[in-house]
Formats: sequence, C-alpha cells, structure tokens
Amino acid sequence: MDDERKTKAQLIDELADLRRRVGALEAFEGERAAIQTELSGTRQRLQYLLAVSPAIIYTTHASGDYACTFVSENLHTIMGYSAEEMTTDPKCWPDRLHPEDAPRVFSELAPLIGQGGGSVEYRFRHRDGHYVCIQDTFKVIHDATGQPLELVGAWADITERKRAEEEALQVNAEMQETKRYLTLLIQSSPDAIISTDRAGNIVLFSEGAETLLGYQAEEVIGHAVSALYGSQERADEVVREIRKRGGTVAGFESVLWAKDGRSIPVLISASCLLDDERREVGTVAFHTDLRERKRAEEALQLGRDEMERRVEERTTELKAARERLQYLLTVTPGIIYTNQPSDYTCTFVSENVDPVMGFAPWEMLEDRDFWSKRLHPEDAKRVFEEMAPLIEQGGGAIEYRFRHRDGHYVWIQDTFKVVRDDAGRPLEIVGSWANISDRKQAEQALGERMALMNDLQNLVAASPAVIYTTKVSGDYACTFVSENLKSTMGYAPWEMREDATFWSKRLHPDDAKRVFKEMSPLIEQGGGAIEYRFRHRRGHYIWIQDTFSVMYDGDGKPREIVGSWADISDRKRVETELQRLADQVELRNRFIRQTFGRYLTDEVVATLLESPSGLRMGGEKRKVTMMMADLRGFTALSERTAPERVVTLLNRYLTTMVKIVKDFEGTVDDFIGDAIFVLFGAPLWQEDDAQRAVACAVAMQQAMAEVNEQNWRDELPEVEMGIGIHTGSVVVGNIGSPDRTKYDVVGSHVNLTFRIQSYTTGGQILVSDATYQELDRILSVGRQIEIKAKGIEQPVLAFEVLGIRGRYKLFLPETVEAVLPLSEEIPVTYALVDGSHLTGEVFKGVITKLSSREAEAHLETPVPNLSNLKINLLGAEGHELSGALYGKVVGRVEGSSTAFSVRFTAMSPEVEQAFRQHRKSGRSAVAP
Repeated sequence: MDDERKTKAQLIDELADLRRRVGALEAFEGERAAIQTELSGTRQRLQYLLAVSPAIIYTTHASGDYACTFVSENLHTIMGYSAEEMTTDPKCWPDRLHPEDAPRVFSELAPLIGQGGGSVEYRFRHRDGHYVCIQDTFKVIHDATGQPLELVGAWADITERKRAEEEALQVNAEMQETKRYLTLLIQSSPDAIISTDRAGNIVLFSEGAETLLGYQAEEVIGHAVSALYGSQERADEVVREIRKRGGTVAGFESVLWAKDGRSIPVLISASCLLDDERREVGTVAFHTDLRERKRAEEALQLGRDEMERRVEERTTELKAARERLQYLLTVTPGIIYTNQPSDYTCTFVSENVDPVMGFAPWEMLEDRDFWSKRLHPEDAKRVFEEMAPLIEQGGGAIEYRFRHRDGHYVWIQDTFKVVRDDAGRPLEIVGSWANISDRKQAEQALGERMALMNDLQNLVAASPAVIYTTKVSGDYACTFVSENLKSTMGYAPWEMREDATFWSKRLHPDDAKRVFKEMSPLIEQGGGAIEYRFRHRRGHYIWIQDTFSVMYDGDGKPREIVGSWADISDRKRVETELQRLADQVELRNRFIRQTFGRYLTDEVVATLLESPSGLRMGGEKRKVTMMMADLRGFTALSERTAPERVVTLLNRYLTTMVKIVKDFEGTVDDFIGDAIFVLFGAPLWQEDDAQRAVACAVAMQQAMAEVNEQNWRDELPEVEMGIGIHTGSVVVGNIGSPDRTKYDVVGSHVNLTFRIQSYTTGGQILVSDATYQELDRILSVGRQIEIKAKGIEQPVLAFEVLGIRGRYKLFLPETVEAVLPLSEEIPVTYALVDGSHLTGEVFKGVITKLSSREAEAHLETPVPNLSNLKINLLGAEGHELSGALYGKVVGRVEGSSTAFSVRFTAMSPEVEQAFRQHRKSGRSAVAP
C-alpha cells in the first residue's frame, strides 16, 4: 500500500514504532556510530510520513497538561498556529479546548491512556477564533518499567462530517415531523381523502373516507375508484375536469356512493400527481360532504319561498292600507302635512289642503315661507314662542288662525309629533290641521260635512275602479256599488244590488269554478286579489282584477267584503302582445343563427343567444390550441391583380378552409385579410383540442392543391399557405362594449401563435413545443427550429409537422424539387424585411442554384436563419430589373459561411418569367 493511502491508525502505529526505535537507538550511545545509518534512514522515513499525512501528527506528555513535545508542520496550514507555539507553550492545547468540551475530554483521557490509546472528539479554537471539530486518535508509549511515557497521535479535521451529521439529523427530524403532521392531517381531516394510481385504483383511503362511505380502507384499496363514483363515466368526468383546469380542480360537485347504497353529494378539490418527469402517476382528491349544505340550501329555499309569500301578503295588505290611507286622506277633515323642524318648510301636504284652505299642494311645497306668511298677525309671535318647547318635548297641539286663499281667516288646531333621527335630533314634524271654526257654528260645520260627503261621492264616481261591498258567503250578494259601474260595465248600480246572483251569473263559464275555489282561502286570510272575466251588458267579456279586504265585526267574525274592480283588459292584451313579441324574438334568433353561422360555429352562436350570460361582457381563463393560417405573398399578389379576381380567389380559399375547420370542430375566431385565426378549445373544451388542430392544419394544406387547380382553370395565380399552431392559457369570452361585442381570446400566447406563423414558408406547418408535448407520440416531424419572438426573453422551440398518425393518419405530400446549378450566376441586391418594413440597408449577392420555389444564394453579409428578404434582380449593366421577389432564409448551406438556402414567398410574373428562362435555357445573364 502506498504511503499516501495509509490509514490514520496505521500511520499512528508506525509512528509509535518508529519513536520506540529512535528511543532505543539513542539509548545506546556507545553504539551510535554503528547504527547512525539506520537512525538517519528512520528519521527520513518519519519526516516523509509527516509530510504526506492529511492529519496533524503530535507527541505530548502522558499526564498533567499534556504539554506538546512535537507537532507536524501542517499544524500551521490546518489550525493557523506554528509548531513552535505548540511545543513551547505547555498551556497551548488545554487553553484552546472549547469550554463546553474541556471537562469531558480530560475525564475521558485517563481511561483511554490506561488502555493504551484511543480516540476522542472535541472542538479546538483556530487562530482566527472559530472552532474546528477534531478527532484526536493517539497511542501510549510506555517506558522500560511499563509506565506511560508519551502520547503519539494525530488530529483529523471532522468539522464537515459533524456539520453533515447535524444537517442529516435535522433533515431526518423535519421529515419525521412532516410525516407525522401529514399523517395527522389526513387522519384528522373530516373530508374523505382518496388517492389513486395511474390506472385509477385506490391507494389511499382516509379515516374521513371510512366515516363518510362506510367502507374500511382494506375493502377498497387496490380496487377501481369508479365503484365509489357509481360509474366509470363519472370517475372519468372528475379526471377530465382536473386536466381541463390545468392539473387542479376546486369546487367541483359530484356524487359518491356509500357502502349501504346511499348517494352522497360531495364537493371535490383534486389534483394530478406527477413524477419527476411531469408524467401523471395518479390523483388525490378531497371530498367534502355536501349533505348539510344541501339541507341548508333547501331550508334556505323554503325560507325564501315563505318570505316571498309573506312579502306578497304584505304587499296586498300594504296596497289595501295605501288605498285606505288615500281614502282617509281624501275624506278626512284634517290636512296631513310634514315639515322641517328648523324653518318649518313644508315637505308634504295632503290633497285636501285645496278644498279646506283653497291652496294647491304645490303652492305650499314650493314656497318656504308659505306657512309663516299666512299666520294671523296677532297669533304669529305666540305661535313661534310655543312651537320650540313643544318640539323639545316631542310634539303637541297649538291653535291659531290661518289665512284662506279668499282672504278670510280659518281657525286651525295644529296637532303634530316630532320624528327624530338615530342621534335623537329632531328630523321631521308630522302633523295635521283640523278646522275648529265649526265648533262655533254647528250649522256651518254640518254644511261643510255635507260638502265633504258630496266630494267623497264625486271622488268614488270619478274613480276608474268600481268600488263595492258584498256579503262574505253564498253568492256574495252585492250590498253597495259605486255609480261608475254604469260607465265601466254598462249596468245600473241598482241592478247589481237587487239581484243576489247578479255577480255569479255573469262570471265567464271557464273562470267560475276557479274563482269560487280561490275565494274561500282569500277570505280566510283577510283579503287578496283574483282575476277573471265578467260579462259586459253588451255581451262581451272584460278582464277584471278584483282586489278586496274582509271587514270583521266586534267578535272578529267576517262581516263584509270591501273591494274594487279594475279593468285589466288592456294589460291582458299587453301580455298577449308580449307573447307575440317573444315569438318574434325567437324568429330573430333563428335568423341570427342562420346568418352568423356562416362566420361562427354553431356552438358560439348558441352560447351567445341561448346562454343567459351569452351576451354579457367578461370571460374566463382557458387552455386553448390556436391556429393561424396565412397566404404567402398575398399582399403583393393583390396589388397586381384586378380587385374582383382577388375577391374570387380569396373567397374560394376561405370557403374551402372554413369547411375543413368546421369538420374538425374548430371555431373561426377572425378573418384578418387573407389570414384565418382558429380556436380549438373555445367555447367548448375537449381533451383532443391539440390533436384536432394539427389534423385540421394538415387537411388544409392538402386542400390547397384543389384550390390551386381551380385557380389555374380560372387563370388565377397559384398561392401557398403557412400555418402556425400553439397551445397555451388565454382569456376567452365576450370582449368589447355593450354596443359591439366579439367572442375573442386575449393574452401573450395569442401573439406567440402569430409569431410562429410568421416564420413559416409556403406549404409548411410549425407547432410550438407546448403543442408538440401533447402529441409527440403521434406527430411526424421534420426539423426543429428556435424562434426568437418579440416580447419573449427565451427562444421558442418549434417543430415542422410532416403528418399526424393515430386516428387521422394525415400526411403532407412529399414534393421535392432539385435546386440545379446555373451556368452563370444571377446578380441581386437584397434587404432585410422586419414585419412589413424594410430595414433600410441594401446588400449585394448572387444566385448560384435555382428551382421554381427555392434558390441557393451567396450573400454579401450573413443573415439570421428565418429572416425575410426583399430581393431585386440586376441586369447586365448592374441596374435593377422590374418585378418583386420576396423570400425567407431557411438555412445555411453546409460547408459555406456565405451560401444560404432561400425559400421564395412571393414572386411577380416578371421575375417568374425570368427564372423560367434561366432554368430552360441555362443562359447566364438576365436581359435588361
């Protein structure tokens, strides 16, 4: 074994042996000359061992303070002290022991020395002040009498080991605490916690689940979770919602089936479990028992129904009370009013202020000083003095004279009460005026009362409603009816009063049975309203709303019905008209579906028209696969083609593409000129959105052959299409203003889809890495490229799609056209195109190889891959030829730093003709 690889114990043993040999050799002074050679070699051996050892080698006394007699030079490197400091200061070692370790070390040393050596661990202070963990391993050297003479040992720095041990202990303690906490959490949770593996079999069944469902854990673990959901379809629905929401779902309602066959409504919060490679390995779900909440909701609904019933009853009562109050305000001799307590400004006055005082109510309301200006001059001062104390005590009564409109004064008894706010401050005065002039002139009072009675009769006669009183049972014989019965129904009041069966005989035959059935409950509850048809004298029927209240005698028994008839024939006609309008709305919606269905999918139209929130602004976050398809070079083509022919070409292309999109259940979100933006996953999300999007793109590229064939027959130019596809989370919904709303998607992933499409060439499909990861097992791809998109820090990885396997089995046609060398190079100039703008600087180059769609060119300045170029051909004398040529750099020619492959994206007829001549004839120059 090499010296460098000897163990510390072996070094100590060898060192001890060497020390003994040195001592023995030195003891024989007389033989020094004979053994000088051996002693020198031994010392050299010792010095070598000390140099190569990673430990500090030392010797000390075997007792007392264990003063150091020797220490290796690496002490300075490891502990910062020189060997001289250690050997000359007997206190060097004990004084630098850690105070917490020193007593233990001294107590352990004696037994170890007694047994011939051993190992002890302690902390020793470094020169810079920090402590180093030392493993001190030593052996005892004895003298000739067997007494301990010297300690030979080695220090090893075990600081890192100690730190690792402490960290391991801490991590283990934390793991045990976490495990204990999670176990306690799972077992103490009242929710049913159920975890499954990849195959949907149960691997965890908490105590909460046992309590809720009645199964023991061993009864269900290892079995399919679908048994607890009642069917595989319901179990799949939970997994589907988890995936739909990006791996976690919360607040999802479902049903679990207990062991005794009961169905238990639950609220599910669940997540997918993923391994280190982000693959699904199972699910974990928390199921909260919703039975109490459901019962609470049912109780709440019952409470709401009861509240609505009571509100309806209260409304009826309030209506009757309002009518009664209006009646009282009309017939009462008192004038009801409210005013402010500070300046007595009137805020309300009953209508009878006009017949009593001669003023219209609005006069009193609009003039702040109306009341104070009309007080009798002799009463005004007294009234103001008495009002303040009465307001303080909460109300009272005061008498004074008030000037009538015609100039005479009327004696008023003003009785009022003060309404206070929450702070107890006077808020409003509510009172009434009573004309007490009648006390002095009884005859005048009687005349005024008769006038009031006449006013009341006139009021009833002028009312649009027929007022009546009837008996409370039998045929409900009429005891009183107002005079306007004649104008409303054509009958004289006496006809109704004198014929006990007058009312019942004129009910519509289809309504009579229902009316009599509903009357009794309404009478029992004190009144109500009922609608029916009543025959007019001329024979036609009028719809009546009969609203009544029951009057009771002193014993609380029903005595009389007091009510009114309101002619609601107009309202009924309005209801009929509303139904007709509803039918028209349905016709309108059908028209909208047929019209907008040409541009939107049936699902979007149905969402907008049939969903209660379909036209509401707002949206939700959703994972959507987006596809952007765009014609290459269409802008240049449209500039040199007649408008009507451009529209023909574009309509043919869009009609073909939209049909394919609908076949693959995509949603055409927008037409942007010659571009089509399509959504898969909105408004309806499906698990195979990405698969359908890619299959749709391949089918669209395949259909371009038919589109171009029709273009050829109509002498229209051939067109090519590039498609970009990306999958990401976006906000979807109705976006815009209430006047103009559009179902759309927004977010950074929309912009990224547009950017990916911009890097495609004609006939090419590029998909992002996010889409590829969902379909990598069934996609057939070519090369992959890195796209540096604006607004995104990191490059985006994209894949060229060649086809899709699986259920669709669609592949792009293999069209390989050789790029042939030219007999003479074609000189060109070129400029970089950024978006729709040229960068400005123009460079020179030459085309060396050519096909109908691609060229190999040597460029003066290297350009980044996927750059867009505007190219101009040069004539023999170096001037630019007419015609436009655009291309995209698709790669660098292997083995060359200046040669690039360029895919043409747009080509004018002049350039196309020039290239055709070069390919046919092989001439080396372009005619000017």
